[in-house]
Amino acid sequence: MPTRFWAILAVAFGVSLSVIDGAIANVALPTMARMLGISSANSIWIVNAYQLAIVVSLLSFSALGDVIGYRKIYIGGLGIFIVASLGCTLSDSLATLVTARVCQGFGAAAITSVNTTLIRLIYPRRHLGRGMGVNATVVAVSSVAGPTLASGILSIATWPWLFAINIPIGLIACLLSYRFLPKNPV
Repeated sequence: MPTRFWAILAVAFGVSLSVIDGAIANVALPTMARMLGISSANSIWIVNAYQLAIVVSLLSFSALGDVIGYRKIYIGGLGIFIVASLGCTLSDSLATLVTARVCQGFGAAAITSVNTTLIRLIYPRRHLGRGMGVNATVVAVSSVAGPTLASGILSIATWPWLFAINIPIGLIACLLSYRFLPKNPV
């Protein structure tokens, strides 16, 4: 398999994790509220924390990628996302879950902020449209798959598994990224 395939797969895994996690908790909010002993009104912070962290930090990570390198930001974002997913999995209160979701949002922002730039580095100019098409497809499918995936997981397991599934996928994305993503000149 060509290096390009593995590099775009690494980007696709990371982007799909960040997009899926934007919606995966929505389906589980009533279950999470009941199991954590919180009100429905307070449970919305599980979703808000993630989204707010992304919005607040997206541009900063993009600018930082220009300074230290997009590959480093991407792999660092994956690392933050994986550790935060473990934190979400082990959470036993709203405060710890919201804190872990904020960290997860920062990781997702790092991933998202540099993914299209990485695609530009992975694909030659004449095939750039193909790379952007792959990225758009991954984002579209992931946004639709999030609630469906959550429903499937909740039918056989408890809500912490919504976040636990990120860990092995994130580790695979990290390994692929470290091995196959191109280094950009800074």
